[in-house]
Amino acid sequence: MTRVSENSTTASLKYALNRTKAKMEDLQLKGSTLKTISKPSDNPVSNVEAMALTSSTNDNVQYLKNADFALLNLNVTEKSLEELTDLLTKAKEIAIAQSSDFFNADVRKNVANEIHQLYNQSLAISNKKVGLKNIFAGTNTLTVPFDSNGNYKGDSGHINLEVSRNFFVPVNLTGEEVFFNSEDNAGIENPLEKFEQFDKTAIGRDLASKDATGLENKEGETFKTRDNLFSQLRALASALESNDPQMIQGLLEKFDSSISRLITLRTRIGSISNSVETSKSTLESENIDHTARKSSLLDADVAELFSDINKQQSVLKTTYQSTQGVMNQSLMDFLHR
Repeated sequence: MTRVSENSTTASLKYALNRTKAKMEDLQLKGSTLKTISKPSDNPVSNVEAMALTSSTNDNVQYLKNADFALLNLNVTEKSLEELTDLLTKAKEIAIAQSSDFFNADVRKNVANEIHQLYNQSLAISNKKVGLKNIFAGTNTLTVPFDSNGNYKGDSGHINLEVSRNFFVPVNLTGEEVFFNSEDNAGIENPLEKFEQFDKTAIGRDLASKDATGLENKEGETFKTRDNLFSQLRALASALESNDPQMIQGLLEKFDSSISRLITLRTRIGSISNSVETSKSTLESENIDHTARKSSLLDADVAELFSDINKQQSVLKTTYQSTQGVMNQSLMDFLHR
C-alpha cells in the first residue's frame, strides 16, 4: 500500500484551491470588463485580428480628420470662387451698360469708383485665409499671395491630403489658376514697369484688343500683357475714367473668359468635394463594421459569463469546505488517530 504523506496531500489541496481561485479571478475580471479576452494568450488568433481592426479604425479616424480639413478648405475656396464670379458678373454688367453712347464722361467717371471697389473686393478675396494659411498661395501658405498691385507672390504647388488609404486629393487652387487666364509670360518681368513715363492706358488698350501683338524684350522674346482678373478690372476703370466706350466693349470678351474659367474651377472643386464626402461615408461605414467585428471577437456573452461566475463560486465554496477538515488539523488531531 502506497503511503501518501501529509505534505503531499496538503500541496495537492493547495494546488486545487489556487487553481479554482485563479479561474474565479479570471471570470471576475472578464465580468468587470465584459470582455472574453483579458490577455493575449486567452485567444491569440482573435486578439491579432482585433488589434488589426483597432489599427485600421485609428487610421480611419485620422483620414476622417484629413477629410474634414479638406472639406473646410474646399468649401472656403468654392465660396471665394462664387464671390469672384458674382463680382465679375457685376463688372461685366457695368461694362455692357457703359459701352453704349447713352452715358457721358461724367457718368463713367462716377461708375469707375464702383469698379475700384470691386477691385479692392477681389484683392481681399485673393488673400483670404483659413486660420493662418492663405488659400490661394499654393504651398507658400504663410505668404500673402497678392500685393496691392495684384502681383502674385505664391507658387504653383498644390497641397494634397490623404483622405483614404492611398487616395490623395488637392485641397487648394493656386492664385494663378484662379486669377490668371493663361500662363503666358509666367515668371517674366514686364520691362515697361521700370519706366514711370510709360502710358499705362496703352496696356489697358492692348488688354482690351483681341489682336494685340505684344512687345519685345531685350532678348527678343515676345512680351504680352498677362491677362488676369485684376488687370481686367483696372483696364475697365481706366476706360471709364478716359471715357473710352470702344475699350470697354473690348473687355467684355475678357470678362466672359474669366467667368467661364471660374465656373470651370467651381465644377472641379465640387467634384473633389463629392469624392471627399464619398470617402468620408465609406470610412464611417468601415468603422461601424470594424466595431461590430471587434465586438464579436472580444465582447463576452453576459448571460453565459455570469452563469459561469455563479458556477465557479459554487465550486470554490465546495473546495473550501472539502479542504477545511484537512488543512486546519492540529497536532492533537494526529495524536488521537
